[in-house]
Amino acid sequence: MTKRFGLAGAVGSALVMLIATVVLAHAPLDSSDPADGATIKTPYTLTATFAEEITPNGSSIVVQSAGGTQVASGSVSTTDSNQMTVDLPVLPDGQYTVLWVSVTADDNGILRGTYHFNVSATGSSSSAAPVETPAPTASADSSTSPGALVAVAVAVVISLAVVLFVLYRNRR
Repeated sequence: MTKRFGLAGAVGSALVMLIATVVLAHAPLDSSDPADGATIKTPYTLTATFAEEITPNGSSIVVQSAGGTQVASGSVSTTDSNQMTVDLPVLPDGQYTVLWVSVTADDNGILRGTYHFNVSATGSSSSAAPVETPAPTASADSSTSPGALVAVAVAVVISLAVVLFVLYRNRR
């Protein structure tokens, strides 16, 4: 009986964790062009690629100068829903910060993050494939969609029902 209870508990816990992981997923920054810390020449089309589909409703990307002045902004690409793009005008030499907010299309999970790049008149402005970019300053927003909370609650109830069914069936 103890082995069966342990097995039922393990199965139920695994179901809850699996469903919660899927439901509470967010869209972290996967790569960017230019990469974090890269030096480019402008004009330039900045591209930020995310790990999953993002929605234009709430997702945003802004480029600021070192002084905090917004110099450009963009939106979710019309051709790839995992990307946001920003058309950068000719910018003076210096360091710039990209501030992004991604909102997942499936559950409205929110992540925010930043990264930096430099502009130099002699910088490399190749349009090579994007370089993997870590997002060390990305953070999950504390707001979770009500739909996600309902889905987790349903997952818990279903998992408990499975555990109780296995225990009751094996008891006879």
